[in-house]
Amino acid sequence: MEFSEERVNIEGKVRLGATVTRNGREVSPAIVLIMGTGKLDRDGNGTGYKMNLYKNMAYMFAEHGYVVVRYDKRGTHGSEGDFNSAGLSDIVDDAVSVVQYTKSLPYVDESRIIVCGHSEGSMIATLLSRKEDVAGLILLGGAGICLREALDYQQMLLDKEASERKGIVGAIMRRTANAEKTAAKTDALFEKCRNSSEDTIRISGSKVSAKWFREHGSYTSNDFEEMIRSFGKPVLAITGTADLHMDYRRLDALRDIPSVQCFTPEGVNHILRKVDDDNRITGIRKQYARLASRPMDQDTAETIFRWLSAVAPAGE
Repeated sequence: MEFSEERVNIEGKVRLGATVTRNGREVSPAIVLIMGTGKLDRDGNGTGYKMNLYKNMAYMFAEHGYVVVRYDKRGTHGSEGDFNSAGLSDIVDDAVSVVQYTKSLPYVDESRIIVCGHSEGSMIATLLSRKEDVAGLILLGGAGICLREALDYQQMLLDKEASERKGIVGAIMRRTANAEKTAAKTDALFEKCRNSSEDTIRISGSKVSAKWFREHGSYTSNDFEEMIRSFGKPVLAITGTADLHMDYRRLDALRDIPSVQCFTPEGVNHILRKVDDDNRITGIRKQYARLASRPMDQDTAETIFRWLSAVAPAGE
């Protein structure tokens, strides 16, 4: 299927640079993509790190008949504002602005807009569902989990790898990857941000968004679970068993919710690709760079489109 792309500016609390990918039909359902943490651009690329993760995802959805809107985060790339001072609430407000813009497009059926969040984007999408009416949520690698629990999970995996690695590398890791010391540092970071009224603070010489940590720290995983439970509309939650950023077992708390479908694809990582190595957290950056150009795991893609065909069919 042929489709076109248009770069646009979305006027919200700040001006956001975005790309609209569409198939040319008069009226279609739409998907708003919300990316994960960091300063990657709307395509999923950064300095020295080219994956095209979100660009490829947009193309995949467009090929199935959906209008897709993806955007740069506040204060990055084509978007205005200050990234370092933005809190979680600001990022959610920006996502709401993108959904409202998508609803205004004459070729979009505003009753069939799906918000698809990846990683932190899953948390943002969940919070957005309390502020803006959408037809459903797709939560990829982050459903029902808070930031602090995700950080603790990543540290647990790092400690496990350190205990298993042999030789000099293992010895160095065991000296540096100390769970108690890391947990204490994380506690101190969240506490310092919680006790600050500033948007930004400096920690070890680096500017940190105190507002972002403070607002993330105000939510527990149970809070996100309850938000998903009270949303009431269809939710597709996917976390692979090889995801080293989010614990797929967190989906167990969502399985009893009638409106939620959970899927835990075997051997699939945080970027929804089948792993082809020993899947160590210390090698994750190289793994992503190698696998990102490959298609999304087939079972995962088929699960997404079966769900979409029931919730917001595009009529391919």
